[in-house]
Amino acid sequence: MLLVRRIVSALLGLVPLVLIGVGVASVLREIQAHDPLMYSVQGQKHLTDAVIFACAGCIGLFGCHRLWRANGRWKWVLVPAAVMIFAVVFPNIERWPHGTPVGRASFSALQRLSGFAGSATQLAREQGEFVCDRSGTPSASSLFARQGQALPYVIHCVSDATGPTLGTPPERPGTLVFAVSQDRTRAWFTATVLARSVDRHATWLTRQGQPFVIAAQLQSKS
Repeated sequence: MLLVRRIVSALLGLVPLVLIGVGVASVLREIQAHDPLMYSVQGQKHLTDAVIFACAGCIGLFGCHRLWRANGRWKWVLVPAAVMIFAVVFPNIERWPHGTPVGRASFSALQRLSGFAGSATQLAREQGEFVCDRSGTPSASSLFARQGQALPYVIHCVSDATGPTLGTPPERPGTLVFAVSQDRTRAWFTATVLARSVDRHATWLTRQGQPFVIAAQLQSKS
């Protein structure tokens, strides 16, 4: 019976060890978020998560230790079992109801891109052509940051385009790319976001695994 308890204790102890590892990783991400070479997503609670996961892991290890002891009792299996339930439930609680901070930042960028594309298209219809104006940068800040400071959205213009700009994305997240065709009757809008909570480079905003592109077209000039 002692051998069985110790095998169960060792197996259940894996989850607390993983939680402690997650806590350490959260501390490292918090340090990275303040690196001047890195970009981050606002709303991440790295240190809070580190404390919560590390404490849960230590509690789980304590229960496994008591179960391992020669005079241990099976009731201690409830402690690591509860920690396992916590490991499954807590991340989902954090995501509810608005998803992860990374997902919220991407959705915010999508909304900003849609609004920008709509206003630029409306202006183009009035003027008869698409004109990329960097001075029309949206005033609102994005949910991306650098060294703890929120980054405003910026506009990157691409002229004489034959389609959406989908090559190497600009390094900075929160960049709204405005590509205009040579005859200025067509335009494509894309945006950059972060794929992870802390990253060195931005990536394209995607939907269903594909870069999200808003295309607009005016009647051809006669």
